[in-house]
Amino acid sequence: MTVKTALAAAIIGLAAPLLWAEEEERWYQVELLIFENPDYGTESPEQWPTYPSLSSRTPVITIDEPGTAGEPDDVEVVSPDIDAANRPTPFEPLSPEEQQLMAERTELERTRGFRILYHQAWMQPVPGRNEVIPIRIRGGDQYGQQSELQGYVNLYVERYLHLVTDLQLVRYAQTDNPFRLIDEGESAGPDALEPFPGLSLGEQSPRMQTAGVTQVDNRYYVATESVRLQQRRRMRSTELHYLDNPEFGLLVLITPIEFQDNG
Repeated sequence: MTVKTALAAAIIGLAAPLLWAEEEERWYQVELLIFENPDYGTESPEQWPTYPSLSSRTPVITIDEPGTAGEPDDVEVVSPDIDAANRPTPFEPLSPEEQQLMAERTELERTRGFRILYHQAWMQPVPGRNEVIPIRIRGGDQYGQQSELQGYVNLYVERYLHLVTDLQLVRYAQTDNPFRLIDEGESAGPDALEPFPGLSLGEQSPRMQTAGVTQVDNRYYVATESVRLQQRRRMRSTELHYLDNPEFGLLVLITPIEFQDNG
């Protein structure tokens, strides 16, 4: 065997496991713990938009939970079909006993000023970047069909695991005249904040959707601020990762799952 032939054989031998790794379906348990940070009363250099547009994406994958409002009619909710016998149901909420961040949650709940907005764990296959479908996240207080915390996370493999977050913590104010509140800016004050039951933003006019206005009887609730957490982070499985901005943060733990297939 010549040196060139030996080198070619060695390259092929090294490449084969990599090709197999690209083709092999990789499953992980994913756990997200999202929380509001304490108000330390200090000025933040970051500026948040006043009247956010609450846009939606489609298709999406949802982690269904009891009491969570459904998606609007124009949003396609998909769930991958898993045919293999030894595979769990993907994107199904796991029980608290199966969650791995309960100690961290307990510590946050015991620490004054922190508030849990969302905590969920599920299992899923992780696709490549071009095949990823956003996972819809909703948490915090419920405002009709809108949630205080809302947004999307993308988890995909591109040589390494990557997590992309686009989450918003939306503040609402109550008024009997939404256009006066818009003109007055922040004059409504924090005492005007109040959760509302009832209607979807989709039932309002296009102008009201843009301003983030919802009506219940003669009361209106206007989205006055949207704090955004938009990051892309490379993940290491089995390591606890922390992402945040001055208003809220999240812990994420991604654990590989090994299956013993029959045959």
